[in-house]
Amino acid sequence: MKSSVTSDGHDLVVKATAPLWLRIGFWVSIAISVGVVVRRLIAILHPSQSGPAPLAALDAAFASHAALTMAHIVPAMAFVLLTPFVFLRRTQTAWAERGVTAYAMNSYSIGGWVERSAVLLFNSLFLFSLARAYVYMRRGEHLLKRRWMTRAVGILLGIATTRPVMGFFFATSRLTHLEPRQFFGIAFWIGFSINTIAVELWLRARGRQSQRERMAVHSQIKS
Repeated sequence: MKSSVTSDGHDLVVKATAPLWLRIGFWVSIAISVGVVVRRLIAILHPSQSGPAPLAALDAAFASHAALTMAHIVPAMAFVLLTPFVFLRRTQTAWAERGVTAYAMNSYSIGGWVERSAVLLFNSLFLFSLARAYVYMRRGEHLLKRRWMTRAVGILLGIATTRPVMGFFFATSRLTHLEPRQFFGIAFWIGFSINTIAVELWLRARGRQSQRERMAVHSQIKS
């Protein structure tokens, strides 16, 4: 971590580098998110009759609401593709999907009310985080804006974390006898919770470290 103090000794800028595990998770989540969208678009535009029955039934369910599905996943993928430019290049421009289509898609959720409750909660947290980021941006408080944007992106990329969880349920379905409608909601809760908790723990740890840096610099100034 690097710190710098202005000439008057009152302002401190702390630049922290994200840990390796978080950077790896960030890029893996982006890759999974884009892969999921591309695969879903192909399944809608060129449906396949082969493959496991549960997966074929899942594709058919999304294809029956093709317009709404595409209206939801295409803007979401655009936001995912923009996140590296927003965070790694430190630009001041940020674009985000409003999440309205996520509420609309809840009307035909595969996992029933368990999935609906997860989408309602985490999509609301996503929109709330975006709103807070916008407020702080208007106030010129860019550090706080970045914290809330980080929360929003963490929640958004939670959809990527749900995929390995779903894969686990698919792989063990012969033993558990669970169908997609039974484990989809559970996978949503697990995936989004992992991302939300991991990002929050990192932000809090970073905040404590930044505070220690500030105290150390101010003590040096006074001495």
